[in-house]
Amino acid sequence: MNLRVRVFGAVVLLLGLTVIGAWLVAGGAVLRPLLQGLSDERLDTAIFVARRLQEEPAGSRRELARRLSKDEGVRLRLFDELPTPPPNARGRTRIIEREGYTLYTLRGAKAPVLVALGERGGPPYLGVHFRVDLERPQRLVGLGLLLLLGVALLGATAASRWMLAPLELAGQAMQRIADGDLDHRVQGGDDAAGRIGATFNRMAQRVQGLVIGQRELMAAVSHELRTPLSRMRLSLELLREEGAPEARIAAVERDIEEMDALVGELLESARLHQGQLALRLQTVALRTLIDEALASSELGDRPIRVEVEELELQGDPARLLRVLRNLLSNVARYTPAGSPLDLSGRARGEEILVEVADRGPGVAEEELERLFEPFFRAEASRSRRTGGLGLGLMLVRQIVEAHGGRVEALNREGGGLCVRVILPRGAVEPT
Repeated sequence: MNLRVRVFGAVVLLLGLTVIGAWLVAGGAVLRPLLQGLSDERLDTAIFVARRLQEEPAGSRRELARRLSKDEGVRLRLFDELPTPPPNARGRTRIIEREGYTLYTLRGAKAPVLVALGERGGPPYLGVHFRVDLERPQRLVGLGLLLLLGVALLGATAASRWMLAPLELAGQAMQRIADGDLDHRVQGGDDAAGRIGATFNRMAQRVQGLVIGQRELMAAVSHELRTPLSRMRLSLELLREEGAPEARIAAVERDIEEMDALVGELLESARLHQGQLALRLQTVALRTLIDEALASSELGDRPIRVEVEELELQGDPARLLRVLRNLLSNVARYTPAGSPLDLSGRARGEEILVEVADRGPGVAEEELERLFEPFFRAEASRSRRTGGLGLGLMLVRQIVEAHGGRVEALNREGGGLCVRVILPRGAVEPT
């Protein structure tokens, strides 16, 4: 739950409790006693009118009823039986015994008070209709509180947006920094939000300096390592001419080749980070790339199932081939011999999906996102003894992102790891 939802929920809760409290005070403590008093006055008025009509001779009752209607502000009507409650009446008919009369009352705007004029609460019934609706004040107060609540909610929404805007801006900036946009900065100012922005900018500047320094150091060290590697190769040739044991020379050559590959990956990564590596874009057949990668990769006796559509894309063939080789090398290092390998390529809209999936031990869910970090190796079988320093998948991500794509890792159902490369089919901006 984000901060805005929490603040808005707290404001809604407080406003709701305030409205309920206001209703309890206005409706319960003020209106209810007042309306009860007015209701008692209505009953008294109905009894007064009924008594006057009963005391008057039959011949003059009509004139008296007309006069009482005018004086008391009511409308009188005689019923031979209890009338059907009006449609807007709510609740049951209440029967009240008062001052020797039986009265029938209904709730509703037009419901009359009925006074039984016969014996034992029987007919005829005098209906006393009052012009004032006693329930209207409650309805108006309730409607007013609801309107007030609606206006307050709109105001609370606008206020929460205004108050949380600096925090959301800072959160978005942090997310961009986390995604690798180290050049992003936020606007400063003299208020509290501006001071937060200035502090964030200083932090981002320092992080950027540290990262750039690390990349420059890695590039410089990788470049300088090439010279001693060349001298080591030359020394090996001299040792071979001097008759040194071939097995020993071969072991040293393997170490040199491994170190040379490592230095090459470090250099390529540094150039990609610094934007020095220009992609040589051209139309590439996906099937040709995959066939070449399979032919140049040592996969042992693993059964390979290839399902590739006839697709073309714009990309740098050498770098894309390196992506596929690194993925296949990852399978060869970290999965048991003989485990099957699935390699597929298909179109999805304007994107091309390439998947390399194995039936190895897989990776813990919490470590999937870290597979593409430099020098990261997952636990279990993906350890240092299997070879590699955790740079292959990092380079895969960098090359794919340089092509405008993305890469993701997920565990397969039934076991195994699937690395999915998503590339645009059209041309990309060279980096």
